[in-house]
Amino acid sequence: MKYKTLHITVYVFLVWSVSMAQKYTNFSTKDGLPSNQVYTIIQDAQGFMWFLTDKGMVKYNGKTFKTYTTKDGLPNNDVWDAFSTPDGKVWYMSKSSQLGYIKNDSVLSFSNENKDEIINPIYSTQIDNDVYFGGPNKIFKLKNSVWKLIETPVNKVDIQDVIMIFNSPVAYLKVKKKRDSLFVYDKNHTILKRFSIESNLFLSSSRGQINEKVFFWASNHMYMILNLDTLELKSFKFKDEIGVDTIKYPRINLVGNTIQISGEPFVGVLDDNFHVKSPFFFPPELNAHFGYIDVQNTIWISTFANGVYKLPYIKQHVDYAFEKEKIQSLDFINNQLIVGVYNKGFYKYNDTKKTFSPYIESTDYVFGVNEIKEFNTCYFLKNANVIIENKHTQRSIDFKIDEELPEYVNSFIKKVIYFNNKLYGIYSFGIYELNPETFHIENDFKLRGSNDFTVFNSRLIIATNNGLKELKNDKIINVNFNNEQFTKAVLSVKTLPDHKLLINTDGFGSFISNLNDISTLKGSNFLIVQDAYIKGQAIWLATNTGVLHFEKQHKKYQLKTAYTIEDGLPNSNINKVFVNDSSLIVGTNNGLASLPIRQKKENLLFDLFIEKATYNTEIIDECNFEFYYKTNNALSLTINSIDFSETAKPDFSYKLEPIQTEWTTTSTPVFNFNNLQPNDYVFYLKSGAIVKELEFSIKPLWWQKGWAKLLLILFFIGISGYTVWYVSKQTQLKKNRKLIQDKMLTETQLKALRSQMNPHFVFNSLAAIQYYINNNEIEASEKYLVKFSKLIRQFFELSKETEITLDKEIKLIKSYLDIEKLRFKDKFEYHFTIDENIHVKHVKLPTMLLQPIVENAINHGIFNKLENGNVYINICYISNKSTKIEIIDDGVGFINTQKQSNLKMKSSHVLKDRLKYLNKSEHWRITYSEEEYQQEFNDKGNKSTFIITQL
Repeated sequence: MKYKTLHITVYVFLVWSVSMAQKYTNFSTKDGLPSNQVYTIIQDAQGFMWFLTDKGMVKYNGKTFKTYTTKDGLPNNDVWDAFSTPDGKVWYMSKSSQLGYIKNDSVLSFSNENKDEIINPIYSTQIDNDVYFGGPNKIFKLKNSVWKLIETPVNKVDIQDVIMIFNSPVAYLKVKKKRDSLFVYDKNHTILKRFSIESNLFLSSSRGQINEKVFFWASNHMYMILNLDTLELKSFKFKDEIGVDTIKYPRINLVGNTIQISGEPFVGVLDDNFHVKSPFFFPPELNAHFGYIDVQNTIWISTFANGVYKLPYIKQHVDYAFEKEKIQSLDFINNQLIVGVYNKGFYKYNDTKKTFSPYIESTDYVFGVNEIKEFNTCYFLKNANVIIENKHTQRSIDFKIDEELPEYVNSFIKKVIYFNNKLYGIYSFGIYELNPETFHIENDFKLRGSNDFTVFNSRLIIATNNGLKELKNDKIINVNFNNEQFTKAVLSVKTLPDHKLLINTDGFGSFISNLNDISTLKGSNFLIVQDAYIKGQAIWLATNTGVLHFEKQHKKYQLKTAYTIEDGLPNSNINKVFVNDSSLIVGTNNGLASLPIRQKKENLLFDLFIEKATYNTEIIDECNFEFYYKTNNALSLTINSIDFSETAKPDFSYKLEPIQTEWTTTSTPVFNFNNLQPNDYVFYLKSGAIVKELEFSIKPLWWQKGWAKLLLILFFIGISGYTVWYVSKQTQLKKNRKLIQDKMLTETQLKALRSQMNPHFVFNSLAAIQYYINNNEIEASEKYLVKFSKLIRQFFELSKETEITLDKEIKLIKSYLDIEKLRFKDKFEYHFTIDENIHVKHVKLPTMLLQPIVENAINHGIFNKLENGNVYINICYISNKSTKIEIIDDGVGFINTQKQSNLKMKSSHVLKDRLKYLNKSEHWRITYSEEEYQQEFNDKGNKSTFIITQL
């Protein structure tokens, strides 16, 4: 095969910038634009991009194009410019008697007060949220939904043009007919200043007030800035500013807090002195006429024939070459990077000029360059031959395909290395031992699926489709590991500086080994690793998802950076990788790219928002966020984003409080929640620093409200209480018929006495609940009611029994005391003292014997005391069958208690009658006494004492 060496004198340099398709993203009619004729581009207050075309206005969020035309309410489709105001409106400019704005996806248009007059807004102004449309000597402002003409001062004979100024000490500007003088006036028509200027400036293609302080004129050769505060006028020639004599379609715009200038062929920013700073020139082949730099420093370029081009900030610092060409090798030989390109040959890279120059041309498959320092020779390996370069001389050795000549290489060689004073070459079916001069085969070691080899610790290690092999003593043997049987397909092997081997596999990531043990390189799992570059303590992997950069820290390699398409890679599938001091150079099937290693990563997710939210079929928004509960209800939310990433599909997190407290991460844009109960809800959405929330309430129906629930509970408690009481009474009557008359009388009387006490206790508790409800203390009433219902349940369970254990009686009294503490708002504390000799689960006593005394202590002792009080219940051991129980309060005292209503007297009589019948039953012997009790600090109270003996 013929080959050609091109010397430096005839080099044709390949410059990075030729690869336009890789650097720029193009949007045209095939992507969703209504037309490829795009006049200008703006970004609105929300972050959406707007493309103004001859076929309508286009709103772009990074994924979808939404076009507005006459069908949506525009007066016509030829919209050539727009203003974005901070209040979220996008004001459109077109020749029409009706102009207006778009807000919240609705097109609004307003008529001229003179319905037959067309507004031609070629010289328009925006100051904050105010927009003024008009041309020479005519300016319109929207008032009461009508465009009204603002009157201008009457022109003198020699005055050609009047320019209105807004929100400034300057009222208007006037220009002479000869266009060589500019006059500045205040509101009183007083001349503030006169300027002599070049007459051709006023033949400018654009002019306007940028903000309260700045007015500009721009022509094809220069632009001029008037400071409305200082009345200082500055002129700037494009030749001096950007080195270009003539600019087509010059425009100056206020974008955020910066002033941008653009035209054919550049876009830039004006500094504080109004000089052009860091101009960006459009590639000539784009045929672009206007550029816009958005808030994320992405450059958007409009054309009249090819739509829009996008250049993210990060790609502005990335260089591309060999567009649509397959890069097969990146080899650093003799301090120079050599690139192997499929069907093109080998190129040398000039790091200073950032250019490539052809070195060896070839219409063949190339494998790369290997330098054998022992021979001072470089081998340029191709499919059909090898070019051997030694001392600046080159010779070619063709590979033979005649199998009858076995001494010649009859298959392509992918790589050569020097080992044990011999030259070896690897091909797909094994290893050749080669003659360095003739490239004849000295020996052929068959091994199918051979991919790469290297010399490691004086061993020749081979990467195959079935793990690692070793050529040892002219035999190929397996490389076995102590901790794993390794049979994965290995694509390449590299030597690490710490006497370790980097093993790169097809679909299982990379591994590190000393050839005794092997371990996974964490962070590379299940990736296809086609190549790697080792530099110091760093590893750079070329994978099917981009480039991974690892750094060695604390004796382990840690993943530091992942480079993807978002960082400027031509695509995700990387064939080769090389790193110098400042650049990461990658080779792909779609060309080569050079990325700054230390470039700052840009997140092109501009905003995340809830596009639509509904409760059943009702829209949830700022004006409609309260809904009544419905069975089988459904909440539906649709999420959208403004994301100008190359692969715009952001992951975000969400939660719906209060039913969800943990964040859930997803990329799904639609959420549905069913059967939400009445409550106040907040839906949270976040991605990075962006956090959005949506508040709404589901109101309960009448039967779900607190007061209705309370009434229902009270009703059911009353019914239940009556039912239990009635059933209990009837059951007891039936039992009593079988007993002798004396026992029947005794038990009936005891049941009757207990039944008298039950409604009394219920009445007191319900009265307390009613008190809280009447005072609108719903929370307290609900708390009271919960404890009361538990106590009622205890009472109902014990009402069938004539006796209970002391343990249950104590629990019953504690429940009662907790309720009374709620009712009296913690006016008292209670204390239990139980003798350690008493087994509370074994000792029995009549049901609810102690509760009435405790109730009296609270209601007649503590209640009438001004200060807080205490109740003491002491349980003392007398014998196995006898127990003494003392109930002591520090209330107002026995004498004062007697002065209260008959309620206590009645309660005392009931107790005495009950004790009488209990003692008569021959099952109990109970004594009861009351006395006034002197407390410490001179407090007086009551002391009630039971001595209970079970017969």
